[in-house]
Amino acid sequence: MSDLYFKVVNPIVKSLLKSPLHGLMSKNTVLLEFKGRKSAKTYTTPISYHFQAGKLHCFSNKSFGWWRNLIDAEQVSLTWKGKQVLGKPTVVIDQPEVMQKALTDFLIAVPRDAEHSGVALDSAKQPMQRDVAEAVPNMVYISIELLQ
Repeated sequence: MSDLYFKVVNPIVKSLLKSPLHGLMSKNTVLLEFKGRKSAKTYTTPISYHFQAGKLHCFSNKSFGWWRNLIDAEQVSLTWKGKQVLGKPTVVIDQPEVMQKALTDFLIAVPRDAEHSGVALDSAKQPMQRDVAEAVPNMVYISIELLQ
């Protein structure tokens, strides 16, 4: 996806997720707010998620550098299903087996993200494992444990 696409779409998604109409997207998109490591500036980005076992499971492409701000973050703020909640992020970039399992579960729950991840779905809408294995080296897995 191009930077232009995100510059156009993200403000619309952010507005929707902060509005009473959040239900149109909040089933699998959350607003993630965090501080920059160097700038201490507050950033907000929408990201797809899959909720399981008290955690939000998210993926991003490594080329989008914003995720680096989460590596040592104690907590982040989330706008999730119309409510403000806090979470503790964990960033995983070097555990391929863990990431493959998590990406498979994520794409089963949020199949619209398969194309963005470079993963094809088979006729039963299951992620193709060969594609998942090829995608993982370019991905970042972010697990956010809810604190409230």
